[in-house]
Amino acid sequence: MTKSLARRWAVDLSSDNSMWLHLSNMGDFAPSETPTLQDSSDYDNDGFVSFEKTMTGGKVVVKFTRRTTAGIPSDPAQKLAQATKFKFGDDCRIYTRWYTTDGDTEAWTARTLVDWQQSKTGVADLEEVTITLTADGTITAIDSPYTPTAAPVVVSAATSDGHAAATGDQLVITGQGFTGATGVKLAAVAATVFNVMSDSMIIAVVPSGSAGSAPVKVTNGVGDSNAFPYTRAA
Repeated sequence: MTKSLARRWAVDLSSDNSMWLHLSNMGDFAPSETPTLQDSSDYDNDGFVSFEKTMTGGKVVVKFTRRTTAGIPSDPAQKLAQATKFKFGDDCRIYTRWYTTDGDTEAWTARTLVDWQQSKTGVADLEEVTITLTADGTITAIDSPYTPTAAPVVVSAATSDGHAAATGDQLVITGQGFTGATGVKLAAVAATVFNVMSDSMIIAVVPSGSAGSAPVKVTNGVGDSNAFPYTRAA
């Protein structure tokens, strides 16, 4: 009989409970429930104690190594978690969902507080981080969002120096699911030249077009990404 493996689990993070980013390079995963038990013993228990669960909560502990592009940490979900460091209130909370990827249907979601702890510095070893995602309120069972391959997600688009891109400029697009990308568009105009640098980065040459709103969209074999708002120059 085979045994269940921790790698059958996946974790996604979101700032708005709508656009989800997959947390990659996981090396360990440990969900747990933290119930509050109240002693409910009475004489009818023949001397044995009994309890009621009056409150409950949970947390997910995830360990991962940091993905880099050109030597700089580049995984969007990891960056989202890192952005909560030394913050308070809503700024130290993100939405989390965790689910199986082996055909089981177990899947959960919660608003969580993030504790980011550097496990290794990267000086002598791979840079490793452990995050603890503690549920703040209800943990809800959901339909599993797992799909073997997902449509891409765009989280940013900018030139290297931050100026509004014009025809012929290089636009750096970051996100997820870019491996095998088949197209990049600004508004309805396709970029004829683009390079997939990694699963999380594309560099595209801006096609001809008018100045103004030009949402960026990436396409792979599954479908189109979200239309990321972008304002281009002529």
